[in-house]
Amino acid sequence: MSWKFLNPETANPKVFGLAEVYALKFIRHTGGGDVRSVCLRGWETFADLLDRDPATGKRLERATWFIFAAKGRRCGHV
Repeated sequence: MSWKFLNPETANPKVFGLAEVYALKFIRHTGGGDVRSVCLRGWETFADLLDRDPATGKRLERATWFIFAAKGRRCGHV
């Protein structure tokens, strides 16, 4: 598995339970196990079924699960 980074400004922090996103990365789910069970220590994760590649915006042949991970400022923390 190789994570790819995205501009953190493209993320909605609320999806991750954050007030602000400092770092954002994603990976295509390989189908091994439940997509909702992926967690990374120190990162907030979110899975989404997409019909476009998150990095390029190009249409995919079929909808694919992607896992997004974000680091940032938690809600209510300064």
